[in-house]
Amino acid sequence: MIRSHLKYALILAGFIMSFAASSYAQGIARPMNASYVVGTWTGESICVGNRPACKNEIVVYRFEPVVGKSTLVTLLADKIVKGKRVPMYKLDFQYDEAKRTLSCGTWEYRIAGDTMEGTGIVLSGKSVGRRVKVKRVREDQMPAAPDYYLYGP
Repeated sequence: MIRSHLKYALILAGFIMSFAASSYAQGIARPMNASYVVGTWTGESICVGNRPACKNEIVVYRFEPVVGKSTLVTLLADKIVKGKRVPMYKLDFQYDEAKRTLSCGTWEYRIAGDTMEGTGIVLSGKSVGRRVKVKRVREDQMPAAPDYYLYGP
């Protein structure tokens, strides 16, 4: 009787471990909060629609924690111009754990593991103006970051 319970317990434990490993690999079991996005991400920001002034860009996003605010991160956004990072803007984003999204006004990003996709909305027409797709990278894989003060107050 003890052997059959032990055998059942080992089978169940193996199943649970297998499920947990599979879920972790898919990003399901991994706890995610705003600190999860902290780090460097890079990819494309593509113009949508007929916007002659808009230019497609290679972007580098640096997300930093906001001290004392577990659901906020600050984004320092750069574009790559002639192999160098040029600062564009600094924004605070709210993280929604249930949706796995970051949002700030007209920007929203959906996070899936080490990739992030999002949109920027043009206020005048309330239409999508940009589509962004970035992936997590190491900071040392990117050109040197601009000085923090260049992003403004």
